[in-house]
Amino acid sequence: MIPSKEEIKISAAILAGGANKRFNGKTKANIQISGVRIITRAIKTLYDIFNDIIIVTNTPEEFKTCQQFTIVPDKIKNVGPLGGIHAALNAAKHEAVFVFASDMPCLSGDLIKEHIEFYLKHKCDAAIPTIKKSIEPLHAIYNKRIEDQLFDFLGTADKYSVETFLSQVNTKYHKLADTEQNRKAFININTPEELSNIELLTESGYR
Repeated sequence: MIPSKEEIKISAAILAGGANKRFNGKTKANIQISGVRIITRAIKTLYDIFNDIIIVTNTPEEFKTCQQFTIVPDKIKNVGPLGGIHAALNAAKHEAVFVFASDMPCLSGDLIKEHIEFYLKHKCDAAIPTIKKSIEPLHAIYNKRIEDQLFDFLGTADKYSVETFLSQVNTKYHKLADTEQNRKAFININTPEELSNIELLTESGYR
């Protein structure tokens, strides 16, 4: 059983960066689905679980309606999602942070809670969900103690590979059942075609 929202020592971070070239530069977090922005749907889910919510973005002016949350830019730019993870770790008020990509419109609160339980049980540097051979490092929990190691990695690596970095820290993989519900929670939108074809979870799926 996970702690209450008031007791939990994990922050949440929405990675709202990326070039978004396939969407003509439009920030995917602000794309509307059924009239509601993706980031609004995400915050609705997160707010029931976390008391510290961070938005990592290099365009803070696009999130003026989210000023009640912590908004920070990448401290290390042009290094891909690891830069966003580093910024989230640096800004988090708690000892760990649940990090996810802002183009995931079908977050499951129940799945996030299950993953928190896994992290609390294993006390690792990184807790990464997996379905079969697919890993989800952008729907994962990272401990702040790896911040300096990540900073050093980004300063010396030839390639900014998430998987390479995960191999250098105490990573535990949370094996999930290959169900439609779990797969849908990890859907992300990469193209306008995917946006037009996506089937959203029912409202109860966001609890």
